Amino acid sequence: MKAYIATLTPLFRQRAVFGEYIQASGKETIKGADQAFKELQGLYETIAVAAPFHLPRELNSPLMQMTSSLELTPWEYIHTAGKDGESKTITVTSPFKSIITYTGYSPKRLKELLTNRNRNDGELQQFVLHYLAMHIVISKQPGLAQILNTLHFPLASSQLPDFGALPITYITSSISTSLPPDALVIESTELSGKNAFEELINVEDIGNLGDPFKDQLMEMLKAGQQ
Repeated sequence: MKAYIATLTPLFRQRAVFGEYIQASGKETIKGADQAFKELQGLYETIAVAAPFHLPRELNSPLMQMTSSLELTPWEYIHTAGKDGESKTITVTSPFKSIITYTGYSPKRLKELLTNRNRNDGELQQFVLHYLAMHIVISKQPGLAQILNTLHFPLASSQLPDFGALPITYITSSISTSLPPDALVIESTELSGKNAFEELINVEDIGNLGDPFKDQLMEMLKAGQQ
């Protein structure tokens, strides 16, 4: 996953979609940049002005120069496990699922910024814009998602409770993972001495791995025989 993302990083570059709507050295005219920026404005005006951001509605163009390198953050969530009438709060990691952000804009840093009463609105705006730009860059380049899907690492997006309606882009695997019964989870944390657990691989998924290109060809052959 890390190797593929590192190789495909140039395809996540914002200027390739927004063109001169983003400050940078040199001139770069991109077909469809006007529409892409309008979509960015629409998302910004809907998401940034609402909780938990409460940013000004105005969005000036061109935008400040944006970071285009990428970083992966393991997907984590809180699970309350119960055993013998007692409960335990455990941080669970999904080993084959990672959030993709532009470097320096991880969910952890965004959460820290939101809890900082002395935060700078300009800095918070940059976080929101980097997340929205990621979402639009991927939607405007469907081939990028298709490549990763063929490599068994599909892209998707969702929302997290701490970040309102902000789209969070993540990459996962064709091999799924899941949480075992709470008793096993608690036993594992007691042995390790840490309130943390990593989901287990669903081994049967390995045998069920398909080849998207092969499947597409087979569908074409079947259609031609009808």
